[in-house]
Amino acid sequence: MRSILPISGRKLVKLFLLCVASGHSLFAYDPHSNLTKDNVLPSELKQIGFSDVTGKAIDLEIPFQNEVGETVSLGSFLKKGKPILLSPVYFKCPTLCNYHMNGVFKTLKALDWSAGKEYIYIAVSIDARENKDISAPKKQAYMQDYGRKDSENGIHLLTGAQSSIDSLAKQLDFRYRWDEPSQQFIHASGVYVLTPQGKVSRIFQGIQFNERDLKFAFMEASEGKIGSFVDRFALFCFQFDPRKNKYTIYAYRIMQMGGGITLLLLASFLFINWRKFSKKYPQGVS
Repeated sequence: MRSILPISGRKLVKLFLLCVASGHSLFAYDPHSNLTKDNVLPSELKQIGFSDVTGKAIDLEIPFQNEVGETVSLGSFLKKGKPILLSPVYFKCPTLCNYHMNGVFKTLKALDWSAGKEYIYIAVSIDARENKDISAPKKQAYMQDYGRKDSENGIHLLTGAQSSIDSLAKQLDFRYRWDEPSQQFIHASGVYVLTPQGKVSRIFQGIQFNERDLKFAFMEASEGKIGSFVDRFALFCFQFDPRKNKYTIYAYRIMQMGGGITLLLLASFLFINWRKFSKKYPQGVS
């Protein structure tokens, strides 16, 4: 009997039967499986990062070395009564730390406040092999980039022994580790804002920061002792949102202000009308 289907039709039937036979594997194929199969955080990064330690007081007597090799402590900088912006980095980092510090100084240059006058910036190395021979030229380069006079005592790059680094990192719960294959430290990027009493006030994660957020954080840390009336009024309307890592408008404060303005206008209206009524209908003994 002559086949009803042409040769091409028979091939099509065979292909269809082959698809049915292996359908379980074909239909199970996910074109994105190579992207989603291992879409989990690598185990070596699970213990890296920041924790929320806001409100925690840190040990101010941990010894470090400044850019000229003198032994100093964080407490020696806090004695100036200014909030501190603190970066845990290391100065020979070939990648992330450079981006981080560049981002910090870009924000500091955008601020209308100056280091040493309204706040102090400190970068602490997490690499115990680093010393003043590395921190001194690094500071000089950033001072030149910052370009503001009389800020020498407002910017510090510190190094220290492993015991000092471990003590500070433990108190900040800043988690990092050394990666032998790449010969680099694996760590997260961010800054801590400390009050003049040595408590962690705010934490900002990332390599770029908003100057308004930093200004608000400095004002909070100093309990409103720095900043103009306009700055303090603006801070009244904003509240820090840790989920967004920034200050956002606080709706309740806006409602408070709206209610206050409404009461003020109502009181003014009633007072003006009372004055008019009193003049038109004077009372008392004639």
